Amino acid sequence: MTKYLHQLSAFLFFAIGITFFTAYFLLKNQMMMIPSAWWMQRADLPFAFVTIMYGGLSLFRSLNPNEKPAKALALAITIPLIIFFLFLVVLNFWEVLGLPKGETMI
Repeated sequence: MTKYLHQLSAFLFFAIGITFFTAYFLLKNQMMMIPSAWWMQRADLPFAFVTIMYGGLSLFRSLNPNEKPAKALALAITIPLIIFFLFLVVLNFWEVLGLPKGETMI
């Protein structure tokens, strides 16, 4: 099961990563600016999720090469990654959640 999820997350990581690179390239060269900016704003969390899933599965598979059941290892990897993803969600929706803003630096 982990092999299939690892392959799926690898495919999605590279597919979404290529679209992010393309959108950034187009945005930087002032071509198709509105669709590029829209894509980079909307797909950041799915890309972060796929990246975390790919990284977590890669780490799990490298530490458990025999594919034996290892619930403690899975929890030790999964819990910090879930906390990190929730942190990214909070940062992404900081203003929507009505959290306090800091003073401007400039």
